[in-house]
Amino acid sequence: MKKCKSRLDEMQEQKLLKVEHNACWIGFFGLFVVIYGQLAIGNRGIQAIGGESLILLLMGIYIMVGCVRNGIWDRNLKPNFKTNLVVSLVAGLGFGGFWGVLSYVRYHALAGSAATFVFCFVFASVVILLLLTGLSAIYRRRKHRMDAQADKEEQM
Repeated sequence: MKKCKSRLDEMQEQKLLKVEHNACWIGFFGLFVVIYGQLAIGNRGIQAIGGESLILLLMGIYIMVGCVRNGIWDRNLKPNFKTNLVVSLVAGLGFGGFWGVLSYVRYHALAGSAATFVFCFVFASVVILLLLTGLSAIYRRRKHRMDAQADKEEQM
């Protein structure tokens, strides 16, 4: 199929990209909220959250691979261990807090809810830290390779 020429000028193209960017993140975080909302009201089966979870997972993987492949990490954060640790602790706190509160609401056992919080917090923090550390290493390797290729092309 032949690709049609864009009828947008540069300013319109930039605005369209901004709208698409915002729509992507609204969809991403909207799915996240819907999944956790359904879990909070008691829909625990894969039938209740399976579709949303699959779409969220695919969006996350696509964004992650696309950014790393193009040598992009983040606008504001650096790909270092300290940043990865802080991000993983904050995410673990949110994950553990959600499951700890949900456990308390369902079972009214403070000790069990605290144990749920601690387990979920530690598990999520460790998994996210390992994932971010691995991804930042891949990103740095990819960025170095892209910079070397650009320098080689510049010298020619």
